[in-house]
Amino acid sequence: MSDLLTWSPIPLGRWFGTTVKVHVSLIVFVALALLFAPFEADRRGLAAALLQATTWLGLFLLALAIHEFAHALTAWVTVCELEDDHLWPLGSLAAPVDPPRGLNYLLAVMAGPFASGVTALLTAAALGIFWDAEFAWNPLGRHADPGAPWLQAATKAAPMTSAWIVGWFGFINYWLLLANLLPAPPFDGGRMLRWYVANASNGPTPRDGVAASWTARVVGAILFVVGVLRLVFWHRADGLGFVAVAVVIELMAFSEPQSREEVGYFDDGLLGYDFSEGYTSLENNPAKVRPYRESALKRWRRRRADVRRQRRMMRELAEERRLDQILDKLYHQGKAALTDEEHRFLVRVSVRLRNRHNAQHTRN
Repeated sequence: MSDLLTWSPIPLGRWFGTTVKVHVSLIVFVALALLFAPFEADRRGLAAALLQATTWLGLFLLALAIHEFAHALTAWVTVCELEDDHLWPLGSLAAPVDPPRGLNYLLAVMAGPFASGVTALLTAAALGIFWDAEFAWNPLGRHADPGAPWLQAATKAAPMTSAWIVGWFGFINYWLLLANLLPAPPFDGGRMLRWYVANASNGPTPRDGVAASWTARVVGAILFVVGVLRLVFWHRADGLGFVAVAVVIELMAFSEPQSREEVGYFDDGLLGYDFSEGYTSLENNPAKVRPYRESALKRWRRRRADVRRQRRMMRELAEERRLDQILDKLYHQGKAALTDEEHRFLVRVSVRLRNRHNAQHTRN
């Protein structure tokens, strides 16, 4: 199940040290928006409908980029390592694992909603100053064009006008802010909740993970009910969106035990073994015997988990080689010879190792 949640076929490189990829759900969302655009051609014509859909998608992708750029930039400034960024229509699909306890992690997580909220407020102010228009503050408006601003508090701004473009851009940022305040993964509110739980208990515990997981499930259940009510009683198509988000939250909660197991696989060292005492530690880790009859689904999930573990092992090996090279350079040439990127790498690795040590000390 976690493979579907992390299936991001389009890489966008690293943004200030954070790996960013495009999740398949974002690709499907963009494709559906363009596919359904011709259905509006009866009233405005095919060319006008496609132009409006393309413009709206451009505003949407720009708002999403601002949200995630704020995450990556704050993490870079505060020397914090965030999870890989899998872009989906409401931000990033972050795996539900225990976060670091440092304040820099909380700042990096809060930066996304903060940027979206500030952008929405700035557009609301611009609408009032330059167009004498009112921002569409109702996120569940029943009007056909819910994000378009109100002109003289009576009519909606016409599509493709400057007021319409600015209003919709602010409305999309407003929605990103509200969605990411939900206390459930994959939203930023869920990551903030896990950070608070980890700090309140002086470290993550299994009981805290259960509490956060059930909080997410309650949020998902509420969204599911709201979506069904909007579909059945108000005949609003956006009810499908609420139901889809509820399903994603439930899938994240369902895949959490597997994600924790895969992360813990590397806690004690490379491949989960402690080589500090030689190879004798392998004697204390006998191979687990798998069931003789294993279903096809379990075999597929096990193989995918093995692939992910191997990839993570290769990344850790590459970082170890990189660390050895930088330390050798530091020893022979001094600190002044290090580049800014090498210095940030050393700080980032040291912070990660310190967080891992603190987590292990808390569990022990």
